[in-house]
Amino acid sequence: MSTQDQNPNPQDPTGSGAYQPEPSGEAAPADPYAQPPAAPYGQQPGTTPPPPPGSTPPPPPGYGAPQYAAPPAYGAPQYAAAPMTTPYPKNWMNTTGMVLSLLGLITGITAIAGVIFGHLGLAAVKRGEADNRGQGVAALVIGYILIVLGIVATIAIIAFAGWFVNECGGDNPASWCTDLDSQ
Repeated sequence: MSTQDQNPNPQDPTGSGAYQPEPSGEAAPADPYAQPPAAPYGQQPGTTPPPPPGSTPPPPPGYGAPQYAAPPAYGAPQYAAAPMTTPYPKNWMNTTGMVLSLLGLITGITAIAGVIFGHLGLAAVKRGEADNRGQGVAALVIGYILIVLGIVATIAIIAFAGWFVNECGGDNPASWCTDLDSQ
């Protein structure tokens, strides 16, 4: 009987029982933490020797193929994003109505436009084209209140002006009107 027949592990030619990997034809990978080789005598470190005459020079460092490949994709395939669309394209009507009604507190006249846009916005809500019904209702309430207050204020100003003209105008003005003129 030969020594190979007695050795239970055919990959271990020494017969010691220790695992010995099969030799492969590939070279071992280079150690990424190893120091670079020293420059040959007479050259500065980090420079490459000139190419032999008649050959093409190597590309400059930093150019060429990337060192690492892109990572493989995992999971489901990626699809393009859906186009951005507004789910309710007419929400701007109620928002505009609210802004114009609130601006009517300062200007007075924009409350009418706020009421108009509030009605248009509520119609869009009924058709399912908008979802901000509360803002449209607020635009209508504020707008109508400001319109009513504007009408009452206009009537009060006209009534006061009529009373003032009646008291201070004509042939027999009130005594307090004449006292204003004498001062």
